[in-house]
Amino acid sequence: MKNILNRIFTVLAAAAMILTVSCSKVNPTTPDEILLEVNASNLDGNWQLTAINGEALEEGTSFYINFDRSGDKFKIWDTMTSIPSSYNYSEGTFALYTDPELGTYIRGIDSVKEEWSDLYVITGLTKNQMVWTGVNNPSFIQVFNRVSTIPFAE
Repeated sequence: MKNILNRIFTVLAAAAMILTVSCSKVNPTTPDEILLEVNASNLDGNWQLTAINGEALEEGTSFYINFDRSGDKFKIWDTMTSIPSSYNYSEGTFALYTDPELGTYIRGIDSVKEEWSDLYVITGLTKNQMVWTGVNNPSFIQVFNRVSTIPFAE
């Protein structure tokens, strides 16, 4: 009887250790790692494009986007096609859509009714980062980091 109780105790102790170790790895270690729902509220604010297809932007090149969830509006400042000392500016509206296969994607239309060059699936949205992948060009991947201010917007 004593031998059976020792075995039961050993099995219960081992199970408790396994549960403790496995449960401790379920939660991210910092709030910045928690994945957020892709919605206008979580996109709201200033973002800087920091990488395209795994490569950092070239020196002197910048792209910033501000999302304003009230009215689903965006503003973009960039030096992608201009002289680095100047910038291009555009504004318009955006919409988020959910597709069962793609997930949540974004579509933008600027103030002269021009659509963005692609629709972008948004993944990996955290408090400070998100990844956009082109729907029509899935090899086009952009990483955005949240910023407190946009230099050109001052």
